[in-house]
Amino acid sequence: MLDESAKTRILEEILESPEFRDTKRYKELLQYLFQETLAGRPPKEITIGTDFFRKESGFDPKEDPTVRVYLNTLRKKLDHYYLTSGSGHTHRLVIPKGHYQVDFQELAIPPTPVASRKVPLWAALVPTALLAIALLTMIVGRTSEQTAPPPAESPIWREFMTPGGRPTIVLLGDFFFLFERGPDGKARNFVRNIDINSLDDFKAAVKNDPLFAERYVKSDFTFLRPSASWGLAHVLPTLEKSPNGFSLKLATQFTVDDLKTSNIVYLGSFKTLHNLVKFLHVFDLEYTLAPLSFTVRSAAPDSSRTFAPKEIRGGNYERDYAVVAKGGGPEGSTLLLLLGFSDTGVIEAARAVTEPDMVETIVRELGAGAGAGPADFTMVVGTEGLNQSIFKARIEHLVRHPRFPAGGTSPPTDANSPPPGK
Repeated sequence: MLDESAKTRILEEILESPEFRDTKRYKELLQYLFQETLAGRPPKEITIGTDFFRKESGFDPKEDPTVRVYLNTLRKKLDHYYLTSGSGHTHRLVIPKGHYQVDFQELAIPPTPVASRKVPLWAALVPTALLAIALLTMIVGRTSEQTAPPPAESPIWREFMTPGGRPTIVLLGDFFFLFERGPDGKARNFVRNIDINSLDDFKAAVKNDPLFAERYVKSDFTFLRPSASWGLAHVLPTLEKSPNGFSLKLATQFTVDDLKTSNIVYLGSFKTLHNLVKFLHVFDLEYTLAPLSFTVRSAAPDSSRTFAPKEIRGGNYERDYAVVAKGGGPEGSTLLLLLGFSDTGVIEAARAVTEPDMVETIVRELGAGAGAGPADFTMVVGTEGLNQSIFKARIEHLVRHPRFPAGGTSPPTDANSPPPGK
């Protein structure tokens, strides 16, 4: 049984860790919950809202999920602390799900190091779009406990939320597959070639090697990563409040004609952009798969920046970059890209544009000019996570860019620049 001084030492170690040292709000929140628990006043959602977040006396947790959003992130930060701070702990500080008091759990054995954790390939993939949407119905049911939709006046969502505006198509980035022909020439097995991520890539492969077409044929089968469902769980509560409506579509089904009538929110990997690759110049953005990197261009000398993820491990603890890019497309449309190379990056991009603390940070970084007119920008967030849990996120780059005239078409990509993704 731990006494008060031992519990306080555990708390101090956590607050002095890199995970909490530079996050004042979460540091203060954990201290508040700790002190209330020690005082024998198990915190409740309504008291946290009024005492800590200074909400009005009419604060209704059913209408305002701020407390649940912050507690969800706080639990993730604690998980990350124990994953990365070594195995010398005898007790673990936890905030049990469904409760808000601090508890201390005795650890009988040291926790398993992250490096030894293995996830089978089948567990990391969602093989079909139908299965991903089925997962979505389960996840969205508890979204209100995780995500607080930003207000309609947010510069991130303004064009999507303005009454009388265009409907929104949410594009889910699905991966391109091939059929491999058997000895009899018939298509037998599904094959995923990491160098072929679109129909254009397939046509180029056939052109470069005619024998390729004898061995492989395009498949109508595609699949979505888990980040499609988890990302949607963040985004849909916001779009559900739009008076203009929204629909879902696979990225392989997207055509330029969609931009004549709709705004676009894209959620997925760089590898699954498909026809949206043609519009990356709108965001001063280009990428390569070998080596794995992307560059945010800038007109100012020596201000372009290149980012190269180093630890993409497909389901294990990984470091990625989330990219949030908003800009004007042809026909007066608005495009919002939520990108990453892995699930971690994609999920963080969706979280960044919906979770209140990050939205506030983005608006602050955009500056006073974000208050009126289109606020078009490209933002890079360095992120770390494990499976569908994001432990750390930090804005590493944010640049605003002008919107092209409404009703016109965006200028073409510089003919001298290499095509993205090659």
